[in-house]
Amino acid sequence: MRRTTLIAAAAVLLCSAPAFAGDLMTGGIPLGNASNLGVISNTAAGIQNKAQQQVMGVQAGGGLAGPFGTASNLGNVSNLAAGVGNKAKQQVFGVQTGGMGGGVKAPFALGGFNSNAGTVSNSAVGIGNTAQQQVKAMQFGAPGALFNQNLGTVSNLAAGIGNKAQQQVTGIQK
Repeated sequence: MRRTTLIAAAAVLLCSAPAFAGDLMTGGIPLGNASNLGVISNTAAGIQNKAQQQVMGVQAGGGLAGPFGTASNLGNVSNLAAGVGNKAKQQVFGVQTGGMGGGVKAPFALGGFNSNAGTVSNSAVGIGNTAQQQVKAMQFGAPGALFNQNLGTVSNLAAGIGNKAQQQVTGIQK
């Protein structure tokens, strides 16, 4: 009987504790987790094919992820012309932003963990292929976050006989 009463009292006390910012009055510490994945590919393969693609993408890491929350964005962009006499043309504009962390709206929070990763590849492989790619990418960490990481990887490849791989990349990381 005493044990049941103590457990009930502890439950009432725990549920009535003041909530941290971003929490829905449960009295707990909001952890939160936001994850975005974007895969964009453009391929012309075989003989005398043409592929054209224009993409605009935005990945935002979930607003207020909580004081210990995580927000991660992963974007993968590829352009490929493979075979004989193919043409692949791609234009991409992408923005990746972290969540609000925790320091902005919750002054006593430590901030969240935010990561942005972008991979861009352009390849012309085979005989007489042309691969053209233009990429504009921006990666922003979260204000007030404990940890922010921005990673950008860019590759351009022309392999075989008489291939052209042209790539223009503009990147901003903050």
